[in-house]
Amino acid sequence: MLAYPLGKRQEVAFLGSLVRRTCAIGQHNSAHSPHPLTPTCAMPSSMGTSKWIKCISTQGNIRGVAIEAKDLVQQAADQHGLSEAGTRALGEALMGALLIASNCKDQERVNLNIRGSGNILQALVDAHPNGTTRGYVIERERPLEEFAPDLPEDGVVFEIGPKIGPWGEGLLSVLRTKSGHEKGQPYIGTVPLVTGHLAKDLTFYWAQSEQIPSSVGLAVEMKDGRVLAAGAFLVQALPGATPSEIQMIESHIQEIHSLSRRIVENSDPIQILSQIFQSTAFVMLEERPLSLHCDCSWDRVKRALTLVGVAELQSMLAEDKGASVLCDFCSKKYEVSAEEITALISRAKGES
Repeated sequence: MLAYPLGKRQEVAFLGSLVRRTCAIGQHNSAHSPHPLTPTCAMPSSMGTSKWIKCISTQGNIRGVAIEAKDLVQQAADQHGLSEAGTRALGEALMGALLIASNCKDQERVNLNIRGSGNILQALVDAHPNGTTRGYVIERERPLEEFAPDLPEDGVVFEIGPKIGPWGEGLLSVLRTKSGHEKGQPYIGTVPLVTGHLAKDLTFYWAQSEQIPSSVGLAVEMKDGRVLAAGAFLVQALPGATPSEIQMIESHIQEIHSLSRRIVENSDPIQILSQIFQSTAFVMLEERPLSLHCDCSWDRVKRALTLVGVAELQSMLAEDKGASVLCDFCSKKYEVSAEEITALISRAKGES
């Protein structure tokens, strides 16, 4: 039976026994781009060496996935112009959502929504089983000192005493939806942020919402304002896993004293999985590249503008002679001309 872990380390949460260890699219008033419907910021198709590797024990009772995402996290941070705290938070959220998506079926989409009371007010991330993701964070305008991390010389973040983690208190929600021919009722699971450390709170989510004993590790290491390393892992006990097998995996995870340090030294996902499984034989199921991908489009922009109503569209036309629309997920900008606003107004009046 899984007992909720109360470890010291913010970056790793454990499987079993108690271990005391360490498109939203909105208006934007920027200048017009050269072409009215051309995004001024394109999202790349691949993120260098970013990838996940999935495996399962030969007995089929323990599965794991490890992620290397330095390039992906840095690219996302550059797109949004984030601070170090924002980069860490978005990196954790992107990798957390990808961990969830790694065990989903094709045509499913995962939406991870984190609302906290720390210096990051919200993170919203979409992820898919094909390894694509997108997301953004909303940072507090004036950082709160009580949520500032205590950074020793090696840059590894520890929780000091009972102090809550950098995400603060709040809610973590996971929404799963299906597309294509398998459309059905969406599944949503919501749990409180009980520690403020995302690895631990994701472990709590799997225990409460899906009843799967899990161990989660998340780490984003920064140096001079750039991502030095970013990695994550998820290990889950499946039906048939014995207490001794779970304890052995846990002991191996405890040997990773600092995931941040570990991924700086060697971020190869297969090496991380090998260290976790060690004497437990496993087979590699999949190696997949990870990439940022946003499905915003001009059609979605038109739908979003239509929803603001005729009066607001008329105001845009009169005051701004058009509109500039920003996708929160990827920072693409769509410039809408006066003629296009006029056409939207006419269409909205015709449908009313």
